[in-house]
Amino acid sequence: MKRLLLLCLVLVISTRLPAERPAWEPEKTWVFAVGVLKFDNSGLATWPDEGRVDAEMIRALEKRGVPQDHVLFIKNEEATKAHIVEKFGPFLRRAGSDDTLLFYYAGHGGRDYSTTERTCTLVTYDAGSSWTVGSVFNTVEKNFHGRQVIYLADCCHSGGLVVEAAQHRGREAELTSAHVSSTSTGNWTFTRCLVQMFNGDPMLDFDGDGEITFAEAARFAKDEMAFVEGQHSASGTNGGFPADMVMSTTTGNHTPRMGELIEGESQGKWYKAEVVGEKDGKVLVTWPGWNKSYDEWLPKERTRPYHPKVFSPGAKVQTEWRGKWYDAVVKKTELGLHFVHYEGFEDTDDEWVGITRLRERE
Repeated sequence: MKRLLLLCLVLVISTRLPAERPAWEPEKTWVFAVGVLKFDNSGLATWPDEGRVDAEMIRALEKRGVPQDHVLFIKNEEATKAHIVEKFGPFLRRAGSDDTLLFYYAGHGGRDYSTTERTCTLVTYDAGSSWTVGSVFNTVEKNFHGRQVIYLADCCHSGGLVVEAAQHRGREAELTSAHVSSTSTGNWTFTRCLVQMFNGDPMLDFDGDGEITFAEAARFAKDEMAFVEGQHSASGTNGGFPADMVMSTTTGNHTPRMGELIEGESQGKWYKAEVVGEKDGKVLVTWPGWNKSYDEWLPKERTRPYHPKVFSPGAKVQTEWRGKWYDAVVKKTELGLHFVHYEGFEDTDDEWVGITRLRERE
C-alpha cells in the first residue's frame, strides 16, 4: 500500500503543469512617452505628424487596458526639456508599489561624451538642451517606487539605454532601435515592431505557443531592423526582470514559415521579402519599404533564401562614416551586419554596420 501511495505521489508530481510565466499587466502600467518630430533648430531633420506610429503605439497600449489617466504623451513643441522635466517626476510618483513604468522616446538621439561609455542624449524640441539617459534613470530611481521599468527608444544611439541600465540596480528591461554607437533610420520600422508586440501579432510568436514574450519581441526587432534597415537593435534585462515575461497573447496562429526572411522575384528582379502567411505551397510576402497593398502570394520558384554578403571576422576593411572612409577591422558578424573597430579610435566607437557601408581595404 505504501508503495502504491508513493507511486501515485510521483505520478501527480510528474504530471503537474509547468509554472505560468510572468505576464505584463497593462492595468498596472504607467506610460511616459515623448515623441519629438519637430525642433526649434532648423538644421535638424524633421518628420511629418501624419501617420506617426508612436501615436499608434499609444492607442495599442490603451486598447490593451492601460488606463488613459496613466498615459502622458508629450509631443513636438511641448517637448522642451524644461516641460519634460517638470512633468516627469510628479508623473512617476503617482504609481503604486506593484506597478510598471513604460518609458518611450522617439526623435533624434546623440552621444553623451561626458561619460566614458558615451551613452546617449535624447534631443528635446529646444535642441540646444541636453537630456541625457543618465538623468532619465536618475529621475526614475528617485521618483518611481513601482515594481519594474521597461525602457523603449527609437532614435540614433538609443542602445545607450542598455549601456546605462548596466550601471543601475533596478528591475528593468530595455529594447531600442540601434546600438549605442550607431545612427538609426528615420523610418518607423522599430516602433512598428513595438506596435506588433502590444497588438499580439503572431509574427513574433517564434515558438508558436500563442504568447509573445519580451525575449521574442527583442528577437523580432533585431531580425527586422537588420533585414529592413541594416542596423542592430539593442536589448537587455536587469535586476531580475524576466526575459520570458509575456507581453501579449497572439491574435492568430503562427505558421511554420511565418516571419521567414527571404528574397522574392517580381518582374524579373529579386527583392527582400518577408513571409507573413502560407497556403497550398505558396507564401504570402510583404516587401519591406512598400505599402501592404503590394503584398503578394509567391510560388516556390519565385522565392529563394536570403544570403547577404559578409566579410569574415578579422577582415581588414574600410567603413564609411558621414561620407568619409576609415580603416577598420571586422570583429564579428550577425544577421548580415558587421561589428567593426575603427583603427586608431576608442573601442566605444565600435559599431554595427551593413554591407553598404563597407568595402575592401585599398
